[in-house]
Amino acid sequence: MTQFTADFFKANRQRLIKELPPDLPIAVTANGLVQRGADSAYPFTQDANFWYLTGINDPDITLVIDHQREFLIVPIREGSRVTFDGQIDEKELASVSGIDDILNEASGWKRLDGLLHRNKQVATLASAPFFIEQYGLYANPARSRFAERLVRHSNEELKIVDIRPILANMRVVKQEVELKALKEAIDITAKTLKEVLAKPYGTYAYEYQIEADITHGFRKRGSLGHAFEPIVAGGKRACTMHYLSNSAKLSDGEMVIVDVGANVKGYAADITRVLATKRPTSRQKAVFEAVKETQAYAFSLLKPGVHLKTYEQNVAKYAGSMLKQLGVTSNLKMETVRQFFPHAASHFLGLNVHDVGDYTKPLKAGTVLTVEPGIYIPDEGIGVRIEDDVLVTDSGIDVLSAKLPTKL
Repeated sequence: MTQFTADFFKANRQRLIKELPPDLPIAVTANGLVQRGADSAYPFTQDANFWYLTGINDPDITLVIDHQREFLIVPIREGSRVTFDGQIDEKELASVSGIDDILNEASGWKRLDGLLHRNKQVATLASAPFFIEQYGLYANPARSRFAERLVRHSNEELKIVDIRPILANMRVVKQEVELKALKEAIDITAKTLKEVLAKPYGTYAYEYQIEADITHGFRKRGSLGHAFEPIVAGGKRACTMHYLSNSAKLSDGEMVIVDVGANVKGYAADITRVLATKRPTSRQKAVFEAVKETQAYAFSLLKPGVHLKTYEQNVAKYAGSMLKQLGVTSNLKMETVRQFFPHAASHFLGLNVHDVGDYTKPLKAGTVLTVEPGIYIPDEGIGVRIEDDVLVTDSGIDVLSAKLPTKL
């Protein structure tokens, strides 16, 4: 498995420093634990930007950089918290991050206070709204709590500089060790899906049985597990993009969308294939082939310099021609096409399954994307999505998931 050394995280911090004024201190917080119920928490997921700068997977730790001086602030665990969660291993933090100066809350914030008073500004990760209405999500409160604390400790008006755009630009082009982790995640996903798809018609009676085999396949091959909540959706349920219950009984003749990705060192694969519960009908094959042709067209467009907005418009128009050929609609106005081709054809891939990146800028070599056209016809109970992961190269793309056949 891929190993990330402290040198990777040190280099990322140095790159960030060079993008900012020399007199601007940087302070970044880790994510915090979120209550699941009573005294239990949801499984912890680190803030991707914090991990990218430190490699640390513990909650509530703070990174501070002042010119070339850097230190970590570590919360004190006492009593039952130590008994149940263990003590934070400061030697391990230093080894992973390459930061030897580790302070407790009191001494660390005293030093940070001095920086805030002296500079009257700080670079950090701006927080998302408390509730992200577009996605129906509550944001992890760590960043907003940290920003409030920074302002409170400054005792005066503090200018906050948001470093999210800088880090997004850094993260979009993958380094060699990142590509290695991504390729491992993609290979594990492809091998697992190949194993599942090879089983005879009728093997699976319920969606959750497919999910269970995929989970087992990921773990036995060394993955940390799922990079995102798996989608296993049969029949009309496949027309709900983010169907997550994965619990329905599969009807004879349904097609099943299986959208999954393994997690390797925090890096996500994201591959979708379609499983048939019995020999597919000619109509099902026709929809499948239309999506496959649309994906091939999308592949042909991608290369350095391409603007994703234009690319998406062209792929949607091509999908419209496929819908007309299928007899789904003869109206090729985009609002009609989007009823059956509702989502983007591509998104950035990396530490997050929907990774950071600027969709207004031309593509660069070293960027990793998904290519995932889908056609959904609820009235016919048909939903088809085919998704592969690609690396933008100097001359075009390399399909990283090409070892997994695309067939029904």
